[in-house]
Amino acid sequence: MPYYQSGDISHYYEEHGDGEPIIFLHGFTLDHRVWGPQVKFFSATNRVIVVDSRGHGKSDAPETNYGRTFRIDDLLDLFKHLKLDQAHLVGLSMGGSTAIGFALKYQAMLKSLTLVSTGAAGFKPGRKVARVDELAKSEGVETARKQWLDWNMIYYKGKHQDVGKLLKQMIEEHSGAIWADVKRGNYPKSDDLESVHKISVPTLIIAGEKDKIFVPLSEELHKRIRNSQLTIMQGAGHILNLEFPQEFNRVLNDFLDSVE
Repeated sequence: MPYYQSGDISHYYEEHGDGEPIIFLHGFTLDHRVWGPQVKFFSATNRVIVVDSRGHGKSDAPETNYGRTFRIDDLLDLFKHLKLDQAHLVGLSMGGSTAIGFALKYQAMLKSLTLVSTGAAGFKPGRKVARVDELAKSEGVETARKQWLDWNMIYYKGKHQDVGKLLKQMIEEHSGAIWADVKRGNYPKSDDLESVHKISVPTLIIAGEKDKIFVPLSEELHKRIRNSQLTIMQGAGHILNLEFPQEFNRVLNDFLDSVE
């Protein structure tokens, strides 16, 4: 299995297909498997790279250092390991936040930027995330995992059950180390909304119409990133690339085709 090193952390990644590289970054407590339909579709025309973030999937799970700056450094080391001068970068949720941070530091290395149901530094998604962190401190990681899993599964009861099954598997197999990080909540703070106007690479922002927490953030990012495109997918929730893979692939493919 392919791994690369970033500092003393070993990261799992996969490559599929040939052509211009596209790197896909997953969301919190998920892993590279969340991009299955995109790997199958885009590897017919592109070099598709999916990677497990530290503490996720098959990558190492250190006791600490889960702040965004570490994920940005990990991504830079992936570029170096694969000898990439430029790549298209696609990030989902936490992966979107990582992608924004990378774009702000290493914009010249990006052919384009796609933010999917994205988070951002300085953005607080709500009380639920804070509640899970509190549970991890007071009752342990497994209690936090159960609460996180229960909340995530509510949306998929009675619909997109195949998506719910995969999410459940990834969350159950997640290391949980990020909740046990003694520095969690105490990493240096920044506010992406104050800085994203500096991003000038072609940017696509995609959000699900039912993802009420993240739609306002996507709209605000669209206002602040000049010449960005915004797509709100009707009927979709947070993991819209799995809920409506054909529509998602079409939107992303059309955008990538438009990038010179």
